[in-house]
Amino acid sequence: MTSAGAYEPVPDRDAAGGRNGLSRENSIYRRTMAVCDELADAALGGADPVRLTEVFARLVGKRIVLLDNGFRLRAQAGGSGPLRGLRWNRTDPSVDRLLSALEAARRPLRIPAIPGSLLDQACLVTPVVVRETTLGYLLVLDEGPDASSYGAAPDDAEFLTITYAATLFALTLAHEQTSAELDLRYRSSVVDVLVSGHFLDAQDARRKARSLGLRDDTVLRIAMLRPAPSDPGRVHESWPQGDWAQRIVSILPGAAAAERDGGLVMIVPGDPSPEAFAALCRLGHGATCGVSEQVDSPELVPRGVRQAERAIDLGLRLGRAGQLVRYDELGIYRLLCTIGDMQQLMDFARGVLGSLLDYDTEHRTELVRTLSVYLHHHGSHKQSARMLHLHTNTVAYRVARIEAITGLALGDPDDRLVAHIAVKIIESQGSAQM
Repeated sequence: MTSAGAYEPVPDRDAAGGRNGLSRENSIYRRTMAVCDELADAALGGADPVRLTEVFARLVGKRIVLLDNGFRLRAQAGGSGPLRGLRWNRTDPSVDRLLSALEAARRPLRIPAIPGSLLDQACLVTPVVVRETTLGYLLVLDEGPDASSYGAAPDDAEFLTITYAATLFALTLAHEQTSAELDLRYRSSVVDVLVSGHFLDAQDARRKARSLGLRDDTVLRIAMLRPAPSDPGRVHESWPQGDWAQRIVSILPGAAAAERDGGLVMIVPGDPSPEAFAALCRLGHGATCGVSEQVDSPELVPRGVRQAERAIDLGLRLGRAGQLVRYDELGIYRLLCTIGDMQQLMDFARGVLGSLLDYDTEHRTELVRTLSVYLHHHGSHKQSARMLHLHTNTVAYRVARIEAITGLALGDPDDRLVAHIAVKIIESQGSAQM
């Protein structure tokens, strides 16, 4: 007491503690807002997803991971030591439950480590969403109790930060996607002009090729990918626009493509390996790939397109559906396909081998095929027998029967040439003629 009837004020510890707690909470949220503001400045300044990930990691002092919507790593920054492999996929029950929860909640979720599963590392994760489309997933990994640079923030502060960050990542990814789609549409339109021949002159064609990043002295090839005949439109339906373009570039760097008649046509710089072209067939569910000869200048691209189309047409007739067919390896077929009147060709073939075709049909034999293999192996009974899985005596007997039925002397160079051309014509029209 300081005087009679007067008391010293007693400190209100609860009130003081409340003020301290409020001050600490305000400090945390001010720091959270500062993080959000700096992150927004980076996004508005044009930071791409990789740079934005680096900025976010620096601001919060934790490892930040950005996955695309297929759970592939897009970017990662922060943390100590190398990133442990994130092997997310929906075949793992824990991952499937997580993704189902994220799709339902559309907000951040804190995931504890689940030993023995693909979610073996604790994290805070949120989907990166634009309207109804999930563009990716943003993760803040828990790699230590003191990893946060803004103190042991309460969950709501961390949730606020990652929610705001996800919005900025969504804007950045959407802008990137829009830019990529616009670039793809532009490149596709240029390819369409070149392959259709809708350019003014050689100089105009070269200008358009330059816009695709192709130099004037670049040697080109034209590749076409056509879906299986029994499944028209499958290529178009199976490849979202950005997806097939990305896959093609990963196989054939520098290539530019456009959709054409349900398939794809590509302008390919340089001279890639046959293996690279063959890999295209695996993109289209059994699609057939035709490749032109070398194209020396952009104004000749339409000719390359016709060659690639012919390669596919002949490949299908010759039983090579779903395979790579190169125009410059077609041999005499290249000459045959330049003759417009196929009926005239077939009349010639039947004039030479009509009796043999009729014999095969009547007796269910394969003498035309035997003749084809025999001529292909330069009249060798031994090699023909190996190819046909027959005894050499059987091949010799068949050759004698062919000569007797057709009246050809296969030892005579002229007769052999005429027979070979006739066989090639029949083969070019498909197995139904054989």
